[in-house]
This record gives sequence, structure tokens and C-alpha cells, in this order.
Amino acid sequence: MMDSFFIKRFVKIEGLHHIDEVLKEGRGVVLIAGHIGIPHLSFNALRVMGYDLILLSGVTPKHPRRPKIRYYDTQDNTIFVHDPDLSETYKKRILETLQARKLIYYDGDAWEGRIKEQIFFLGKKMDFPTGMVYLAHQANAAIIPFIHLYRRGKITLIFKEPIDHHWKEGKREYRRILEEFAKLLESYIVTYPEQYMGIYGPTVLAYYYQSHRKMELFKGEK
Repeated sequence: MMDSFFIKRFVKIEGLHHIDEVLKEGRGVVLIAGHIGIPHLSFNALRVMGYDLILLSGVTPKHPRRPKIRYYDTQDNTIFVHDPDLSETYKKRILETLQARKLIYYDGDAWEGRIKEQIFFLGKKMDFPTGMVYLAHQANAAIIPFIHLYRRGKITLIFKEPIDHHWKEGKREYRRILEEFAKLLESYIVTYPEQYMGIYGPTVLAYYYQSHRKMELFKGEK
């Protein structure tokens, strides 16, 4: 069971003050993360630390067959966005959550989303959904990149500075935000490739390394 003792012994945290500063401003927070490291232990660690965090999940809700079994992702602490017919209901709850100065955990490298931006990621153009960025803008919420890794027997939680710039440029911020996030996530994936399990996983990583190897060989021929 994860508790304060577990946090103290097995969790290393960098940049937590970025979240605290935004909450003091009276704004909600979108933690934009990627499929790297141990996501579930990472956002649940924040819950144990006292942060009111809601998970945005594209999977179908699970219902345990036995009464004694409990899933971490419940209807109370998770917004399940698996049913397109309920999109307006999801949007309403997301906005209410952010306006209530809470945290939403969101996988920025997920495939869900109707409107997307093509961003260079691991050497190829990939589709990144803009929907969550749009809702964060509507709620005047901050967007904080969140990287979670497993290193040397510890979970490392890394929070970067907010990248929304208080929405000074409005909708024009959307592409820049996704590009900054993609560039940051890529830097960690290249450093810790064995920890990446996203939809742009092994195949795209293989392409990335092969293309860079060809570039090095080409330079050597010169």
C-alpha cells in the first residue's frame, strides 16, 4: 500500500513548487505527461501527498468481479473519455475540475482526440490532440509538463515550469505548447528508451535511431 512512508523512502521529487505556485494563483493545473516510467504509481503518489488529482483516461471503466477488489481508477477520481457520445459531459467535468483549482493528469502522447496538430516527434510527424490544451485555455489553467521515471530503485517525479505563458497569445499558444512538450518528452525517451511504452513506441524509436545512425555514417563518409 502506498503511504507517506513509501513516498519518503521510494519517491524523489523535482520541481514540485511549480504546482504549488500555480495553485496559490488560484488556477487549476493540467499535468501533461507521456507513457514513460511508471505513470500509475506516479500520479497516485501525488494523491497520497495530498493533491486533489483527477486522471483523464481513454479506457473503459473496470468493474471488479469480486467485492474485495478495488481499482485505483474510480469514477470519483477519474474522467473516463472512452465514449464519444458523452463528449459534452466529459468537457463539462474537465472544466469544472480545473475551475475548482484541482489537478488533471493527461497523457499528451495519447491517440484520443478529434482535432490534432502534426508535431515532429522522434524524427517523424506525429498527431498530438489539442482538445485538452483547448479546455485548459478555457479554464485559464496552467499546463505543467510532468515526467516520471524509475531510476535506481526510486520513482522520480519531475515537474517543469508551466508552458502556457498565462495564455497571452490565446489559441496561438496551442501548437507551441505541444511542440515544447514533444521536445521535452523526446529528450527523456532518447535518454531512457527502455522506459517508453507509448503508442509511438518501439517502431518509431527504431526509425529514430536508424535515421540518426545513417546521418552519422554519412558524416563519416565525408
